[in-house]
Amino acid sequence: MTLHLRFILPFTLMLCSVSAIAARAQSEMERERQSLRGVAGFYLSLNTVGAASVQDSLDFTQLHHDLRTRLQGAGLPVWPEGQVSAEDRVPYLHVHVSTIHAGRGLYPFGIQIRFYQAVRLEHDAAAPTVAATWEASSVGLASYDRLSIIPEGALEVLEEFVADYRRANP
Repeated sequence: MTLHLRFILPFTLMLCSVSAIAARAQSEMERERQSLRGVAGFYLSLNTVGAASVQDSLDFTQLHHDLRTRLQGAGLPVWPEGQVSAEDRVPYLHVHVSTIHAGRGLYPFGIQIRFYQAVRLEHDAAAPTVAATWEASSVGLASYDRLSIIPEGALEVLEEFVADYRRANP
């Protein structure tokens, strides 16, 4: 086998594998997007955990308000405030922000947004449950003087949800 064939064949196989993985990922993203079709309304919940200095420095009540305002401004059907749990079996968008104090004024953070709704198990349709059908996330690193990038990041991830909801519900 020539050197040329030894390189071309594995390279071609690798490209085929990457294409299959990309197609599967694209299919999963479309499935998640389509799970938002026909959703007539949902609740919004925000959960924050982590470094006390971040909790004290950022106004997460304001972030919750900003998230709600952004969703409503985009015309998405956000229901009035209320306590929501998985047992309620109602659709809800859950925003989770976690932070860690890594020392030296650095704060790694993670933002995860999941959309939960009632689903039926294929093997037991009589036992409905709630599952995340859509999700997006982001991670970052903030210095103490730039903690404002954490709520900004949450709003950026929220834009992915808004875009997918709009695509599923034109």
